[in-house]
Amino acid sequence: SPAFSLALLHTTDRTIASTSTSTSLFARSKKKPKAKSSTISVNRQARRNYEVVSSYDAGISLLGSEIKAIRDGKMNLGDGFVRPDSKGRGMSLCNVHIGKHSTGSEFFNHEERRVRPLLLTKEECRKLRREIDIKGMTIVPLKAYFKGSHVKIKVGLCKGKNQRDKRNDIKDREQKRDDNRMMKSFRMG
Repeated sequence: SPAFSLALLHTTDRTIASTSTSTSLFARSKKKPKAKSSTISVNRQARRNYEVVSSYDAGISLLGSEIKAIRDGKMNLGDGFVRPDSKGRGMSLCNVHIGKHSTGSEFFNHEERRVRPLLLTKEECRKLRREIDIKGMTIVPLKAYFKGSHVKIKVGLCKGKNQRDKRNDIKDREQKRDDNRMMKSFRMG
């Protein structure tokens, strides 16, 4: 009968429509691979030789070959320092070694120890400039890391330590280590 075939046609259309919509509604999401670590380089000498008073996060102006070299792990903050520009409006990162990119030609590579401008706000630059006018204060790069696809530098306003301060830090560190060992052995036994 024509009514029966028409009803059958409508039900099959609904089942086809329902199966096609169910697959598109519940599509699998693509998972992004997790980044292993965003830290590029850490300046351990700075924590040993200086007392960090305050720290700031700054962007850094880099060339393409420098970014490629940094992704290969060729950055060293060990001898680096920050100084104000001659105009007094910005800060520059000096004496930080970024190795040459291995696959690039010599023409397209960068200088390894060039002066790189830091991206800080005007107020931060003014505050840092006032602070380093005080005797014994300096600005040192503490850490380089990725934030998204950008490279950031954590710079610290530091005061130099003398030999006595370094010895006291070593004694405190050893005391903490001994206390932790005692607590661990107390829990176990």
